[in-house]
Amino acid sequence: MHNQYVTVSAKDPIISRWLNKPYREPLLLLLLSIFVGIIGGLGAILFRAMIHCFFLLFHASPEVTHSPLRIIIPAIGLLLVGFITNYFAREVKGHGVPQILESLALRGGRIRPRIAFFGILAPAITIGSGGSVGREGPIALIGGAFGSVLGQALKLTDKYISLLLACGAAAGISATFNAPIAGGFFGLEVILGSYAFGAIMPVFIASVTGATTFDVFMGNHPVLPTAHYPIIHPIALLFMIILGVLAGGFGLLYSKGLTISEDWIAKWKVPFWMKNIVGGLTIGLIGFMLPQVLGVGYPIILSALKGKLSLGTLILLMIFKYIATLTTVGSGGSGGVFAPSLFLGAMLGASYGDFLKIIFPYWIPHPEIYAIAGMGAIFAAAAQAPFVAITILLEVTGDYQLTPVVIAACIMAYLVHGLLTRDSMYTVKLVRRGIRILRGNEVRPTEQISVTQAMEPVALILFEQDTVDHAYHLLTSSRHHAAVLLNEKNQLTGIVTLETLRPLIEQHKPNATLHDLSTHQTPTIQKHQSLEEAMRLFSLYDLPLLPVMDETNHSVIGMLTERDVVRAYNAYTIYSTESNAKIRQLQDLHQNSGQFTNLRLKENSPVIGLSLADVRFPSEAVIVSIKRQNNLLVPHGKTVFQKDDEVLLFISPIQKVDEVVNFMSGEVSSLSKH
Repeated sequence: MHNQYVTVSAKDPIISRWLNKPYREPLLLLLLSIFVGIIGGLGAILFRAMIHCFFLLFHASPEVTHSPLRIIIPAIGLLLVGFITNYFAREVKGHGVPQILESLALRGGRIRPRIAFFGILAPAITIGSGGSVGREGPIALIGGAFGSVLGQALKLTDKYISLLLACGAAAGISATFNAPIAGGFFGLEVILGSYAFGAIMPVFIASVTGATTFDVFMGNHPVLPTAHYPIIHPIALLFMIILGVLAGGFGLLYSKGLTISEDWIAKWKVPFWMKNIVGGLTIGLIGFMLPQVLGVGYPIILSALKGKLSLGTLILLMIFKYIATLTTVGSGGSGGVFAPSLFLGAMLGASYGDFLKIIFPYWIPHPEIYAIAGMGAIFAAAAQAPFVAITILLEVTGDYQLTPVVIAACIMAYLVHGLLTRDSMYTVKLVRRGIRILRGNEVRPTEQISVTQAMEPVALILFEQDTVDHAYHLLTSSRHHAAVLLNEKNQLTGIVTLETLRPLIEQHKPNATLHDLSTHQTPTIQKHQSLEEAMRLFSLYDLPLLPVMDETNHSVIGMLTERDVVRAYNAYTIYSTESNAKIRQLQDLHQNSGQFTNLRLKENSPVIGLSLADVRFPSEAVIVSIKRQNNLLVPHGKTVFQKDDEVLLFISPIQKVDEVVNFMSGEVSSLSKH
């Protein structure tokens, strides 16, 4: 089988030696980022041209486009895309950015070269046939794929390949929106997830170069030019905060809906082409009634920004655009979810502005500004990228006087969404597969370890009817110097230590019962919570132990000490380091011919009931993580496999994938010896 990725030699090439020189690295990165930016800008132009060509192709027959037969056009488009994503390039299915983040998390930013081709073709077919998706995600994937391929061809390290991937994505976004500042923030905030000083210069250089390249051929003008609003009532800030709350909730509905739609349709036990056809016909039917929701939708957004749509039309378009976008993505389409979020935000904001205009006509001289702010607020919430949302709105409209109100709405939407969930529309699906995208100072191993993995059985138990003398002797004769205190109903009432016994001992009341003991409200923790929360409770309350509670019957099922936390943290660190080293070794040995595979253990799997140490995996397989009942476990030798565990493996070379998967699934009884 041919190699999926560009082969990386073990030898240190001249480019890498240059990058190791501090005085040469900035110059070389400058040249590479400019080159990637130029290709990103040209890719955006080519992508637009291909969308236009496919639109003309699908709508070439007036007899079809002006009759009910046009309902079948999206179905034909999705069917073609289905064949591409199932037989040629699975990565281009969906909305682009998650594929970039997955490559950064699992493959050091490496993307197959063919993605640059199919990443243009599949979304162009989807959008040209009327799919309700945008251009931005695919363009980011196209630019990012080129940056990744360039880095692989130059035999650069993962660090520089990832940086060039972010440069390509930034250039693509910058070109399609004519927004170099927002493009740079997109590369840093969404793709890299940090504002590392060494990444700022090349990412913004690539972004500016991409926008400039696009402007040379297509002209320099705002994507969504709007009238300027020199007079904005001060109370607009208050109304913008309320809009931000609404947009935060809608953004959550949007990001979760994208994943739910994909999962729901994926569970449908029919061939992929049937899903494509049914989804396409649904989109076609919606488009037959409301053609405004098909495609990218910028002309309709502009109408909303100019106040040309009635309140009823705005609400109707918002509802059916939401349904059409979820159907397009869920049924196998390829395209971005950035533009639909702008569409939904514009409709929500315009509806909100019109409603305020009816109630407070004096305070709302320009209801259109709420459409502009809403357009960015939903994206800020769903993508968890407020800086990108703020800057892109100001650049695409060209009206920087809206800065205060736009910031108010976007930041509030971002905060509301972040309080409800930490996963964005780009990361939620990856997290559900056990692939956690870490951001900046979110890189805390204790957040990845659940209490279940670290807790131990309760060592000492005392009851309220026990005497002080009994408790004293129990605590002094055990290595554990704390015990949980239960009442006659076996309910937790506190923690007993020698310190809490001291008042009764000093009063010479050895026969007093622990019922007389003054215990404060004892903090507890549940088994599904993380060690990060446990560490917070230990530091706040200075506790010797934390009782672990069952959330269903509120009984004590274990205990957690700071020693347990440290032990689990060390095990996690050692296993992660060893796993990463083994994965890197396999990638080097087999020239990156490896694959991450996610599978669910069924009842007939031969590994169920066995510990990791007892399963004789081939040396080519690495267990990366185990997801069990929404808890992400860090596997170790004593970890026992259970039914319905979702196991993430890295298998190299690719030829071994089917063999290991078949064994784990119970289709073969043993692995072959090599």
